[in-house]
Amino acid sequence: MNKNSATPLYQQLVESIKEQIASGKLKENDKLMTEQEFSEAFGVSRITVRKAMELLSDEGFVVKKQGIGTFVASKKLNRVVDSIMSFTETCEMNGSKASAELLSLEWKKASVSIAKHLGVREGDRILCIRRIRSCDGWKVMLEENYFPEKYGYLLNEDLSGSLYNLLRSHGTIPMHALKTVAICFPMRKEQEALEVSESQPLLLHNDTVMDADRNVIHYTKLIINPEHYTLTIVI
Repeated sequence: MNKNSATPLYQQLVESIKEQIASGKLKENDKLMTEQEFSEAFGVSRITVRKAMELLSDEGFVVKKQGIGTFVASKKLNRVVDSIMSFTETCEMNGSKASAELLSLEWKKASVSIAKHLGVREGDRILCIRRIRSCDGWKVMLEENYFPEKYGYLLNEDLSGSLYNLLRSHGTIPMHALKTVAICFPMRKEQEALEVSESQPLLLHNDTVMDADRNVIHYTKLIINPEHYTLTIVI
């Protein structure tokens, strides 16, 4: 640390840690030193260390876990909401590789809630597709897709990739969406699917996706691990 530099000490510490992350010396999920250890190692005050950690946290380089410590943040998938884009396309835009694990594929009877979202009658036959979506091997979200019966042709398709590419190949173009976002905590099946603890806060996305004429294509419930995901909304 150069105490004679015009650059504040906390900013020098920030840049030092960023360089270690960029070089691979510090890897994703590595635990950082404590404030006291940083203070002693770099010869700065704990206030300086705290300011550096706050800045790194704000910029998404580290994550603080209450009662455990501070860790190097894992790479996050940044989804920009300014158009209809699939998970696969979002990963590709981030220079990452998407994958899908099919958990179940079955016909169901539409509940009152699902029927309302799909614009069908309660009890109508609907197709339910449950998958885990991963980005560069990280489990990002558990998705439950509900489709009206006319999309039953998806039963005969390869569901390991983008559903939107499959829909487009059949002449259905997703154009509009109604999205709601909330915070939730995982149930047992979600803990197991995303490999998170019961105390891990998750994002809940509910999406109703429509074509150019605003006919509903599908309704989706997404349970997302925010440790691997950010959402940017462009208005």
